[in-house]
Formats: sequence, C-alpha cells, structure tokens
Amino acid sequence: MKRKKSPNRRTEFIKIAIIVVIIGLVLRLFVFMPYQLKDADMENLLFEGDFLLVSKLAYKFGEPEIGDVVVFEHPFKIGEIRIGRVIATGGKTVEIMGKVIYVDGEPVEEVDYVKHSDQKIIPEKFSNRDFFPPVRVPAGTVYILCDNRDISHDSRDFGAVNVENVKGKGMFVYWSWKPDPNSPRWESPYIFPAVKILFYNLFHFPSRVRWERLGASSK
Repeated sequence: MKRKKSPNRRTEFIKIAIIVVIIGLVLRLFVFMPYQLKDADMENLLFEGDFLLVSKLAYKFGEPEIGDVVVFEHPFKIGEIRIGRVIATGGKTVEIMGKVIYVDGEPVEEVDYVKHSDQKIIPEKFSNRDFFPPVRVPAGTVYILCDNRDISHDSRDFGAVNVENVKGKGMFVYWSWKPDPNSPRWESPYIFPAVKILFYNLFHFPSRVRWERLGASSK
C-alpha cells in the first residue's frame, strides 16, 4: 500500500494564512473598524495619532446612549468620518450657556477629560461655541459634541446626526503614533516619499510609539 504523503509545510502555511486573512476581512466588514484620530477634537480622552478600535455591532440591536463615544459620517460631507460624544438623544432639549451644557434644563456634569483650551466666553452674537439656544433633538438622531469643546467641529455646527449615520462605538486604543511635524509627507511621486516614510519611521520608532496609550479606553 502506498503511504499518503504528509502535507507540505509551505502549503499548510498558505492555508493558515488564507484562513487568517478571511477571518480578518469578516471581522473588519461586520464586527470592527479602525479609526485614526487626526486632530485634537477629543482631548483629553483621545489624542491625535491614536488608533481606536470601533465596534460596528454595538448599535445593531440598540441605539447610541448619552455618554457614548461614537464614530459617525458627517451629515453634509459624504464619506467624511468623524468622532464625538453623544450629549443628547432624540426628544431631549440641548442648550449651551456660557460653556455650560444643559439637557432638558439640567446642567451636564463635566467629566475630567472635557477640555476648555480657551477660558474666554464668546458672546452669542459672535459665535455659537459658548452659547447655543435651546434645540430639541429630533427622534432618530443624536446630538454630538467633542470633548475638546473650544476648537472642535460638532453638532453646534452641523446639527443632530441621524442614528443611521453612526458607524460604531469606540472601544479602546490599540495603537498610538505620536505626531511628528518633521516626518516626510505622503505626496506625488508616491514611491519616493513611501521609502522615506518607511525608513524615517523605523529610525524614530522608539520615540514615536506612545506605549502608555495602548489599551486606553474610550469611555
């Protein structure tokens, strides 16, 4: 009788790699999505350069709740994905007076990570940053503000966000890459900047990775 040949190690490795890739794609399409913070809108909770893991299943069987950090599509800029915190849900009334947020007439307690980088209070006639008249949040929408209140672009500018536009709920930071203004830029012709970026980041790897940020919660 002929003995069956044992599977080639390379073939087995390729099979395992294909399975891993398929599992990764399924998780990416239906379960999780990565989100990179490219600005300081969510300081002091999340920072520019943080890579956040987002749960796409969080709202499949429910809706966003007050306090959730969510990733959503901009209401007027198709394809632009942003991040913020749910301040109010449908049916509630939001008002801002002198930087203080009121929901249904009650002041919202500011948590430690909410940041006010500018202590000046701008009158309502000049800006809606620190004063915002009462607005009732429509059913099926959420009112979203960023934690870095004085510099961010949020529902004060574009209004409430449809729940359908919410892509998922922030979970934790899985990678954090410290911004470096001196790093090479990604520009045409792309092959040369790609090589520069690769070697620059390899050389500066120890100083750019913010190890203390890994695993940081977005709650």
